[in-house]
Amino acid sequence: MNRPHTTITSTTHTLSTLLLGASMLTSACLSPESAETSALPTNVSSSTTDTSAGTTAGTTAETTAETTAETAAETEGTTDGGMEPTSGGIDPTAEDELLFQQALALYNAADYAGADPLFQQLWDTYPDSPRRDNAGYLHGRCLYSLLDFAGAGPAFQAVIIAYPVSVFIDESHYFWGRSLFRQGSFAGALDHFNTSLSADPAGTYADNAYYYVGRTDFELGDDAGAQMVLASFESKYPGSSYADNAAYYLGRARFSMSDYAGAKIAFTHVLDFVDSTYLDQGTYYLGRSEYAMGALPAALDWFKDVVSKYAGSTYEDNALYYEVRIYVDQSDCPSANTVIVDLQTRFPGGTYAVKAQDYALMGGC
Repeated sequence: MNRPHTTITSTTHTLSTLLLGASMLTSACLSPESAETSALPTNVSSSTTDTSAGTTAGTTAETTAETTAETAAETEGTTDGGMEPTSGGIDPTAEDELLFQQALALYNAADYAGADPLFQQLWDTYPDSPRRDNAGYLHGRCLYSLLDFAGAGPAFQAVIIAYPVSVFIDESHYFWGRSLFRQGSFAGALDHFNTSLSADPAGTYADNAYYYVGRTDFELGDDAGAQMVLASFESKYPGSSYADNAAYYLGRARFSMSDYAGAKIAFTHVLDFVDSTYLDQGTYYLGRSEYAMGALPAALDWFKDVVSKYAGSTYEDNALYYEVRIYVDQSDCPSANTVIVDLQTRFPGGTYAVKAQDYALMGGC
């Protein structure tokens, strides 16, 4: 489940656990995974082979779902305030402190465009301020919230260089990693996620960073590495709000390694999280896993669930296509043709409508 947890006060500011809410980065920033998508997201390369056994991921659309699916499921929605500075006392009447509080009030109100110039002003004008590392860090967070991922990295880097023992080191590395991740620079992102964990293994964002180590391994095509990290996630971070994300990508990694039985276990666990944004994806890949293992009736039920329970899912056309495949594989041409008509009606001219028709013709329907 992906729910932001926010705890903010005016003078003692505690960074709460980062969540994957949708208020900061909206789903409109990213295209859906469906075969109707015209531009490919940055993700692992995919097979274009669509075998009847279902052992490949199918078309590019099916295997690139999850960078595209970084919508409500994996975006920063929390507007956390800063922590106390690493050294020095705070004079509540000092000009730098008044400036910081003004900026922080705007930040906490999600007015990042208004807060950011004030954080930059404090950084530039008050080099000895006990709030300077705090301001520099929140400057980076403002840029991240404003989707300026290229600008956020240098902001976090400045804090890391100027304040190597700041309490914001692990957070700065984490968000630098997230900024790189959003730009598709996965190798660099992985370095920062690991550095964030090394800087503070019990830090506010430790569970997030650990999850993103596995998530980034997956994006880099290191499915074995992703599985190793994500399989241990819940035992390391029980109760983390990233548990459903970890279960889903554990399933994806296993699926990519053709461990369909293991993938089925992981995707089934995703369904335990009733508020997860991965329910439709998990249901779809349960169908794919069953299909790959030859359990056609079970696979058909899962694909039907995608269509009936998650209308508008980015996997809706994919699921309908696999319904056609199953009916053709079972020599049930009337049912296959009925679904083809439904698919063509819902997604006229779509890639999967064409693929379904082709598969039916090759299968004798």
